[in-house]
Amino acid sequence: MKTSNFALRLQPTLLEEARELARSEGVALNQLINVAVAEKLAVARTAEFFKRYTRDADVARAREILARAGSDNPPMPGDELPQSQSLVQRRAKRADVQAALEILRRPRKGEPPREGDELPESWKRRAGGQEPQAAPPTRSK
Repeated sequence: MKTSNFALRLQPTLLEEARELARSEGVALNQLINVAVAEKLAVARTAEFFKRYTRDADVARAREILARAGSDNPPMPGDELPQSQSLVQRRAKRADVQAALEILRRPRKGEPPREGDELPESWKRRAGGQEPQAAPPTRSK
């Protein structure tokens, strides 16, 4: 990774608070500042994304569709999703929604899982037959 140096002038009180936060999170001040800048850029890019992709939106049409939504109002012609589907949409088509809803309705705190609540074999194979492990925390030098 290529890095560069940048002299940053912070007000003394702001610098001290940043040092305390970095210390409490167990990271270097440099890493804390890098993450803060990255978060700010992500917010700005997200806002720009929504501006760009909603510029031509037909808000009145969207409100009409939302007003019809509900169990008494089945989808009407024109309410379909575009043919290009995201990964989430493709996986949702394959999902057994009824079984998932049944599983979500059942569990109570402290109640053991029931037969049929186990993960599908394909999910277990993807995870290497093990429960997912949390990544170990990283620290900058």
